[in-house]
Amino acid sequence: MAQPTTTHDAPGLSDRISRLLHAARGERMPVLDWSGIGRRMLPRLVAGAGVLLLLLAIGLLAFRVMFDNRIYPAVVVGDVPVGGLTIEQAAARVSDRADELNRNSISFSYEGHTWTPTLTELGATIETDRSIAEAQKLGRDDNAVERLSFTGNLIRQDQTIPLTTSLDLTRLDAWFDKVDAEIGNPAVNATIVVNGTDISFTPDSTGIVVDREAVKSRILDTLKTLAPIDSTLPTKVDEPSIRQADLEAGKAQVASILSEPVRIQFADQSWRVEPQDISSFLSVSTERVDGQPKTTIGFDRNALGSWLRETYSGEINRAPVDAAVAWNGGLYATSASQDGAAVLTNEFADVVADSFLNGHDRVDVPVHVTKPKIDSNNLGALKIDTLLGRGDSNFEGGSEERDHNIYTGINAVNGTLVAPGENFSFNGAVGAISEDTGYVESGVILGESIGRDVGGGICQVSTTVFRAALLGGFPMPEWYPHTYRLLGYEHDGWGPGYDASILQLGDNPALWADYKFTNTTDGWLLVQSWTSYPYAVVEIYGHDMGWKVDISDEWISDPIKGEDMEVIDNTLPAGSIVPYAQPSDGLSVGFTRTVTDKNGEVIGDRWFQTDFAARGIQWNVSPDMKGQSPGAGN
Repeated sequence: MAQPTTTHDAPGLSDRISRLLHAARGERMPVLDWSGIGRRMLPRLVAGAGVLLLLLAIGLLAFRVMFDNRIYPAVVVGDVPVGGLTIEQAAARVSDRADELNRNSISFSYEGHTWTPTLTELGATIETDRSIAEAQKLGRDDNAVERLSFTGNLIRQDQTIPLTTSLDLTRLDAWFDKVDAEIGNPAVNATIVVNGTDISFTPDSTGIVVDREAVKSRILDTLKTLAPIDSTLPTKVDEPSIRQADLEAGKAQVASILSEPVRIQFADQSWRVEPQDISSFLSVSTERVDGQPKTTIGFDRNALGSWLRETYSGEINRAPVDAAVAWNGGLYATSASQDGAAVLTNEFADVVADSFLNGHDRVDVPVHVTKPKIDSNNLGALKIDTLLGRGDSNFEGGSEERDHNIYTGINAVNGTLVAPGENFSFNGAVGAISEDTGYVESGVILGESIGRDVGGGICQVSTTVFRAALLGGFPMPEWYPHTYRLLGYEHDGWGPGYDASILQLGDNPALWADYKFTNTTDGWLLVQSWTSYPYAVVEIYGHDMGWKVDISDEWISDPIKGEDMEVIDNTLPAGSIVPYAQPSDGLSVGFTRTVTDKNGEVIGDRWFQTDFAARGIQWNVSPDMKGQSPGAGN
């Protein structure tokens, strides 16, 4: 006989609903025994579950709509309730709390010192925006079950979001350094001390500093718990990293460096740099490298260089010296040139320091060499190979004082060199004309009158130079003829107008009347001058450019008679009226100089004109006789 069987309905919609409800509450689904439940209860259960789900869905929807732009209720950021607030409202409350924490949360004290830094000073930052963003995200997960679970959690308890913070360790360390400095008791390392050639130690000692890790931990706790700090500053013993015993090897190194001098040499001179002279520039430091003490020894090379420069530059530095040259069938040096030298300070310090540090070898002083313009070992570079122009003048019949000034001026001009493109300056060549430079008083033309002054006769020399440059074909940017015709310049076939006047009046050479000519060749010029009484001779040597010089169109006007003139002479005794200078006719003269190059092209064409003033007898009178001479009124 067949056994009876029991049948159960397969789980259907009602079962899924029931499971969902239990899952939403976080409860386990009970096992139903369909055999113990009457079929009449099923429709009611299904209807009730449906109503419950509908109500729950409607409630959740309303809840989400209500807090669409607000933080869900029962949410706390740090210790600040922000539930139900808008983002802006929540941010304002959290910012106020952050400001309060920043002002009042920390106080440390130690042996009479108190520090109340703000969180900002310690490098801590409360990131309000990030904290509020985290609060806003709560309950807004994409997963429906998660959202439902969050809602249940809100009902049971507040949901707390910690304040989001960051810590700038660099800024925190800077505060630690400041506090350590105010405590003023760091560990002291032993050091090597050098005094002259004596070597000693400074002792090591322990100290007290901030316990940085402990303080950092307390700050982080404050940021997490928001509990303020008011306590003794955590400190620890600061041990020196270098003990005196660690310095013995370094002391031996220093002693070796200062054990002997270093010899320095320049050209044929030499000196000894003694250890005691340079020990003050020695730098000695010791640190631990891979756990072992390492002493580094060097020099303050800037200070050492300054001392070496001050000590030896006077012996070494020198300007280049040009060779003196002359012509006698060819160019030769009458004195040797010398290179200039200037100490190279940095390099000097380097070689001296390196020698002391590495064996005390002799060193050559490093210098910057300046070559002379006129190198006696390379006279060919001057390109002086021929006579370009020669001038002479006859100074017979002058006073002894005048002759003396001519000799002095000729000697000053002799040997003058003119670089390509530069000007020969007569005043530059002879220098200041004064008693200090060897000149004496003699007759001169001063303005419109004849008188006496130091250097009278020097225009005999300028005239002779003018004639050499004229026949050499050189341009003349500055040339002044004499005021009056001087017949002494017209000996030996030289006509009137072939002269040049100069004037040194006052202390400013820029205001002097000069005679100049320009070197337009591609080599140097040598102005060579001498006297063979009664002649003064000037020759100009240089590179043969193939020029040809032609003098033409010489012209002389009729004489012009002058009137007598009166000159007041304070040196004359009272009652004096003296005929001082004989009359001289005025005259206008001129000539053309034409210069052609080696191809026959004209490269210079100049008209030289002189208008000599007319002068009668010059009467010199004492002041009391003013207006009583034949030249009175002129």
